[in-house]
Amino acid sequence: MKGKILIMLAASLLLTGCSQGNKSTSSESATGSSKVSQKSSSSQKASSKSSSVKKSVSSSSTSASSSSASSKASGWNQTTSNAARLSTFNSEIKKQLGSVLLPSVTGLASDSGYLNVRYSGNSSSYKVYYSVGYTAKTLNDPSLSGQTPYLVLTKRTYASASAAQAAVENVQSKNNLQGLPTTNLGSGITAWTDAGAGQRYVTFNEGNWQFTVHGAAVNGEDAEATAKNLVALLNSYYLPAPDKGKGTFEVSVADGEIPQTLTWAKGSSLYKLQAHSTDTLIKTAASLK
Repeated sequence: MKGKILIMLAASLLLTGCSQGNKSTSSESATGSSKVSQKSSSSQKASSKSSSVKKSVSSSSTSASSSSASSKASGWNQTTSNAARLSTFNSEIKKQLGSVLLPSVTGLASDSGYLNVRYSGNSSSYKVYYSVGYTAKTLNDPSLSGQTPYLVLTKRTYASASAAQAAVENVQSKNNLQGLPTTNLGSGITAWTDAGAGQRYVTFNEGNWQFTVHGAAVNGEDAEATAKNLVALLNSYYLPAPDKGKGTFEVSVADGEIPQTLTWAKGSSLYKLQAHSTDTLIKTAASLK
């Protein structure tokens, strides 16, 4: 009897040890599996981060490349000055027309916007339009016909010098001006004044040029003050020496208008330069070459 009990106790102990061993093995297996899973997760995260960085660098590189290509395709960049644009346009026009007179300064007060140019004609008779736009255009871009010019230069060739001079209109002789009230514009310049119907005209001569300034006195426009400003400009900027020349100026100018005008004959050629402002007109005329 005692032998049977001892055998049963030994068998029970053997079964308990096997169970604990199995539990230990299962636990170790689970722990190892967990560690492998954690390593796999860490590897996936690292791979994901690496992929994200590569994509970001690739995207940045593509964007920079696209920006560079866009800048090259535009032809002109934001730092190109209007003075440089004018020089390029002049070179292009002279390649087509030969040695023709063109302004060498823009006459613009600032570089806000882009100088654009279009022209038509040939070396004997041509017309050049200067405008400012939000985008830089090439010479004679078709869209420029829709831009309002601030400056227009025209040349026309006549059969003779006398015919060209006859085309310079509204030049009054001193005989016609005699008897009118006079005013001192400074710099030794005396002008004749003519007023009536609320209008006022101030006219003076300098060399072969005659200049007339018009102002609506009824609206408080001061033609004499504008004439004095014109004289000051002429002291600083030298106009082309004409065989006969006429300048007409308006005190008040609406947007889009180019009433300030210089017309002059040189040989058999007649030139006309029109601008929005008096300053622009005088400065560009003095720069013609």
